[in-house]
Amino acid sequence: MNAVFGKKEDIRAWMDLVRLVRDEFPGLETEEAIADHELTVLRFMDKMQAICVKDDEKIVGVLLFSRNRNMICFLAVANDNRRMGVASVLMEKALDELDRYRDITVSTFREEDPKGTAPRALYKKYGFVEDELTVEFGYPNQVLRLPRIFRPMRRFKQQISNEECIEVLKQEPRGVLSMIGDGGYPYGVPMDHFYSEEDGKIYFHCAKEGHKLDAITECDKVSYCVMDQGFRKEGEWALNIRSVIVFGRIKTVTDPEKTKWICTNLVRKFTDDEEYLQHELTHALPRVLCLELIIENMTGKLVNES
Repeated sequence: MNAVFGKKEDIRAWMDLVRLVRDEFPGLETEEAIADHELTVLRFMDKMQAICVKDDEKIVGVLLFSRNRNMICFLAVANDNRRMGVASVLMEKALDELDRYRDITVSTFREEDPKGTAPRALYKKYGFVEDELTVEFGYPNQVLRLPRIFRPMRRFKQQISNEECIEVLKQEPRGVLSMIGDGGYPYGVPMDHFYSEEDGKIYFHCAKEGHKLDAITECDKVSYCVMDQGFRKEGEWALNIRSVIVFGRIKTVTDPEKTKWICTNLVRKFTDDEEYLQHELTHALPRVLCLELIIENMTGKLVNES
């Protein structure tokens, strides 16, 4: 069973399948909508962005994807050919064609929708995660996102283990949080942080307004860089430094109790002065906003300064 690019001569068999499953797809209810969809399929075929699985001359599965938008646009399998691996064959072909160094998205049914059980299970099998809730053709949907593959470290012999990366994040109190700022310029800010072993996330505190919050409202993708203090080998002047770079998505924390927990752990990273901690929780906490960085990729390396 193979997925192949659909051609114009396949359009009749392709649309025969679409008509069989049209009731499962909002926006395909009328003959006018079907006619519009057929034109869309032909455009995708021209761009080699339409793939299908055939059983003799019959098309049993179809998928449309967009290279420009890096997304899966439409996927359908004939009722009699479900649970036979057709959808997986289509997905693997599509993922080979799309850019894995960018996030890949797909819009599908929401979790509570019975129509969403099979497609959501398929997408999650390939690593898609839940993203924003949407409405399409007047129907409630949800975007699922496959996080990009991060490029491997070029000087892999200098790479340190994941455990060492976590050790650096736990021990060091500061780093630089980098975002996309005003006008598309990179915007890096020195930040205090707390790494939680409970959930594997990094937490920060900040004011409730400013350039930083404006930036992450526009784009929640960030990177965070931390370096340790380094060490010198006997008789050498150069430091050996471990650095860690994290890529992930950041969001504000809205739960008051979690905000208090984050601020407590941040203070205790700097001091054991309980009186100071209680003073800060009483007087400063109401003015604080906390941020949660969900790690999608983390690498570290050991570099000698010489």
